[in-house]
Amino acid sequence: MDKETLLHNIARTAYNIGFGGKKHFVTYDIYRVFPRLISILVTIIGVYQLSIWYKSVDNEGVKDFISISLIGVGIIGLVLDLLGDNKQEYNIVGKKMLRYFNELSDMYFEIKNQQGPINNWESYERRRREIIDDVDECSLSNQAIFTHWWTHIAFFKTMQSNWVIKELKLGFKDRYPIFHIETLIFLIIIVLLIVFIK
Repeated sequence: MDKETLLHNIARTAYNIGFGGKKHFVTYDIYRVFPRLISILVTIIGVYQLSIWYKSVDNEGVKDFISISLIGVGIIGLVLDLLGDNKQEYNIVGKKMLRYFNELSDMYFEIKNQQGPINNWESYERRRREIIDDVDECSLSNQAIFTHWWTHIAFFKTMQSNWVIKELKLGFKDRYPIFHIETLIFLIIIVLLIVFIK
């Protein structure tokens, strides 16, 4: 195996493992934080519904919409809380995967800085495969909804992943996939509908 192929394989593995680690952290955050935020939000809006300002709103449709939305958000909070029983496992696996990402990063730069051909490439390749096998064993496949969307942001904005981007030649569409744009367009349409319905 030549040096370039080995470096590319390490970068590809690091991308998959780093992205997977961040995905576990995003799932952990969703299960840990969202039920609390939803509880606070529902409580604040519930108190507002008891206030004099809310009672002065003449539009019954708006009042019904707020009440129905609160029920829906409350149910989502309960479901997230129930699904998050093993949330600590996502944190543990995420940390392990990020340690492997860092190990692959060190391995990548160690090989990249070597002059001439790689004499012991078999040991690097063996270690890379051991890491892949261990990650396959420990990773959790049941991720929370929307984690893929947030993981792109978490991976490319908060990690030292420039070496992966350069080695794999990841472009704009790789770092900002089409579903980000689709989501943005969907949100703009929803906002426009709300504005024009009033």
